[in-house]
This record gives sequence, structure tokens and C-alpha cells, in this order.
Amino acid sequence: MSRSRAAGAAIHFGPAARAAAQALVALVIATPAAAALDMAETLREVVTAHPTLAVRAAEVDAARRRVGPAGAWPAPMVEAGVMNVPTSGSFDTDPMTMKTIGLEQTVPVFGANGRARRSARAAVAAAEAGAEQTRFDLLGAAWQAYADAYYAARLSALAATHHVILDRMVEAARVRYETGHGRLEDVLRSQAEQASLDADLAMFRAEARAARARLDALRGVAAGAPAGADSLAAPPDVTVPESTDPWLAALTDAHPRLRGQTAEIERWRQAAGAERRRTWPDLELRGSYGRREAIMGVPQDNMFSASVGFTLPLFAGNRSSQAGEMDAMARASEAERRAADLDLRAGITEAHAEALGARSRAALIADTVIVTQRRALEAAWSAYRAGGGDMWRVFESTTRAGSLRRAHRPPTRTRRRPARAR
Repeated sequence: MSRSRAAGAAIHFGPAARAAAQALVALVIATPAAAALDMAETLREVVTAHPTLAVRAAEVDAARRRVGPAGAWPAPMVEAGVMNVPTSGSFDTDPMTMKTIGLEQTVPVFGANGRARRSARAAVAAAEAGAEQTRFDLLGAAWQAYADAYYAARLSALAATHHVILDRMVEAARVRYETGHGRLEDVLRSQAEQASLDADLAMFRAEARAARARLDALRGVAAGAPAGADSLAAPPDVTVPESTDPWLAALTDAHPRLRGQTAEIERWRQAAGAERRRTWPDLELRGSYGRREAIMGVPQDNMFSASVGFTLPLFAGNRSSQAGEMDAMARASEAERRAADLDLRAGITEAHAEALGARSRAALIADTVIVTQRRALEAAWSAYRAGGGDMWRVFESTTRAGSLRRAHRPPTRTRRRPARAR
């Protein structure tokens, strides 16, 4: 059978095969392509699915439930008993014998409970600020992991593309050497560069897997789950101002880290004030009612008693010590707030400098270095075709062009600490 007849026999299908092929094509056309996971959807999943945010929400709820008990009065005391009962046990022989019921209540009249309640409310504000800061941290970590995963995958694809070109050049160098038109040095150098590219490709793929695992964990997806196989859309462009002023202006007292420290200062101050007020006398109110039995048929009037007293805080030295301890904690919180403000400003300045540097580097590589290297590659090929150059110069230009393409990254990758600060 000739080659043309064999080819004709190979493409001949029966009616059933044609119907199956048409059904398969229709199924492929009808199946919608899976949408790539984008940054906005990723951040929404982090906010709704990450368990740490549920932990912070529960902590805020627990802090709210401590507000009521912090400002409550002490529980009243109810007493029931008898008074002036003869040893005979009779209730109708002595006019002073009676059955009594009493009520006693301590009233903190100098505001200790109010300060304790304000301290508990400040603790709620601190917990809320901490929850918001955790949310910001997770969003920053998700942004970082998304960018790392996306660009590591891009680098892997570029390295794989360059690997195909490099494989051809290695084969060309080998053929030229075997036919006596090339040098062994060219073969060995090309093979060494091929092995180096294999190492880079393995590293890029490992980085992509590691970053994707971090991203999936932040999204609430188990590592290796099918949802983790979604492709990633390009991260959104980042606008970097020429000056740090817009970013620094956004850092106000409303920042959750600063707001949380301010709430901690108020919490400890109010707690110290509450402890000092507890060294002051509390008001004690007492009242009782006595019921008397008739004596020899003569009814007796019932009686009541009432008294007002004050506690004497003679042994309240421990409360003064506790108040001093809480004052020290307030001063520590003030220092921590100043340190947080300095750290945030330094982080913003550092992130801005890195972003500007990355943007300038990317623009320089894209607009100048890569363009020039492509021209150098074209010139090397032209010289090689004309017999005025050698294979190694073409190889070097090709390798350099591939390395520059892999080095070109948009300025969206910053270190994790500045990303959190921003």
C-alpha cells in the first residue's frame, strides 16, 4: 500500500465513529471554560472562610459579654431568722420574740463599678481593633501569596518555553560537532546551561506550588483539593505615587493597630481608677422586718429595723498595689503605641521605596534591556548565517534574552512585612 493510500485509510471513519466524534466535539464546545480565579474573589474567600477570623469574632463576643458583669453591683443578701426566742421555744411568752426577714445591699457610691464598666468597654474596642488588624494581615498575606503563585507559574512557563529553544540549540551544537563543523566546548556549554535551566525550572515550579498552598490555606481550601487547580488571573495593577505622602496620610489614629493600642491604654487606666475607687468606703444598707405573735390573746405590733453604714477599707493596701500595676500597664501600652506608629511609618516608607525600585527596574528591563538584547540576538544570528560568527555567541544571546524575560516582573511583589504595614 502506498503512503497516500495508507493515509487515506487512516482517516476513513464509519458512520458510528463519525457520530461519536461529532458528539464529542459538541460536548467540548458546549462545556464552558473554567473561569480563572481573580484577586477580588480570592480576597472575598479569605474574609469569609479563614478560621482565624472566626476566632477573632468569638473573642470580640466574649469581651462584649464581660461588660455587664464588670459594672454590676454586688449581689444583695437576704436573711431569715428568729429573734429573742426563749429556751422553751415558745413564740407567745415574750413580747420581743419575733420571726424576722432582712435585706442587705452594698452600694459602691464612688464610681468603682462605672470605671470597671468603661475598662471592659475599652477591652471590647481593643478586641475589635485586633480582629480588624488580623483581617488586614490575612488580606495582605493573600495578596502576597497570590502574586507569588501567579508569577512563579509565569516564570515556569517562560522557563519551559526557553527550554524548548535551548534543547534545539543543544541538539544543533551536537550535530555540528559530530559533523566536524563545531566545537566540543559549544556542546558542553550548552548542556551545562540546559542543566542550569532545569534547576531554575524545578525551583520555579516548587515556588509556585508552595505559594499556591499558602494561598489555598488562606482561602480555607485544603492543600491538594480540586479547587486549588484553578488558574489565576493576572493581579491588578498597583499605582505607586512618586511620594510617600499619600500613603503616610492614610495612616491615621483609625488604623486598627493604633486604635487597638489606644483602647488598651484606656482599658488599663480605667481599671487602675476602679481599683483606687474600691479603696474608698462603700455604702451599706440594711433593713429587716419582724413579725410577733399575740401574747395571751393580745395582738402585738410587728417591728422593722433599718440602718445605714460605710465599710472601712483598713486593709485595702493590695488594691493600691494592683492600681499601680495597672498604671504601669497603661504606660507600657502608650510606649507600644508609639512603637507601632514608628513601625508602620517605617514599613510604609520601605514598601514605597521597594515598589518604586521594582517599577523602575521593570520598566528599564522591558523598554531598554530586553529590546537591546533582542537586537543583539538578531545581530548574532545574522553574523552566524553570514559565516562571521560562531554558534556560541548565538547561544549566549539566546540564553541572556531568556534570563531577562524571566527577570522582568511587574512591581506587585513586595516583602510581606511592608505589605502588612500598607
